[in-house]
Amino acid sequence: DYTGVSWERPGLHDQASSFWLPALTGSVEALHEVLQLPAALRACPPLRKALAVDAAFREGNAARLFRLLQTLPYLPSCAVQCHVGHARREALARFARAFSTPKGQTLPLGFMVNLLALDGLREARDLCQAHGLPLDGEERVVFLRGRYVEEGLPPASTCKVLVESKLRGRTLEEVVMAEEEDEGADRPGSPA
Repeated sequence: DYTGVSWERPGLHDQASSFWLPALTGSVEALHEVLQLPAALRACPPLRKALAVDAAFREGNAARLFRLLQTLPYLPSCAVQCHVGHARREALARFARAFSTPKGQTLPLGFMVNLLALDGLREARDLCQAHGLPLDGEERVVFLRGRYVEEGLPPASTCKVLVESKLRGRTLEEVVMAEEEDEGADRPGSPA
């Protein structure tokens, strides 16, 4: 019950939304809890973004999901990193269902790198090979009917594009302090 909580304290919206982002991704119970929050809190931009990330994850909309994940600050990016491998696997499975033919259709690995926010062609090749998909040279994957497989956990990723790049040469402490200072502020020209 959230009736006794004062939602007017500065920064509380951002703290609440950073809590909900990792809990939301795919959890019906967490989504139900968020929908029980006061409308003012649900309307705050960070929580709206958390809800958008959850919706894209739940809908299997890889393009929207990875586009949103790239816009998250460092700490929320760390929090959702555990969901990235699963989301990439689901997107690759959709590609396999859509593009697989008996003779095989090819797709540039560069397209997958951009769409799935992979760390480069090597990670794209590793992802495809881990799922039984052959390569045509170094820069194209071949979708052959019946070749896609899922065994074990999704391949591990360093998530340099989605997480590490957000450090931008700063220490973890500097990033955390900067994000705390920016909480609740929609200032034009604030340092990123």
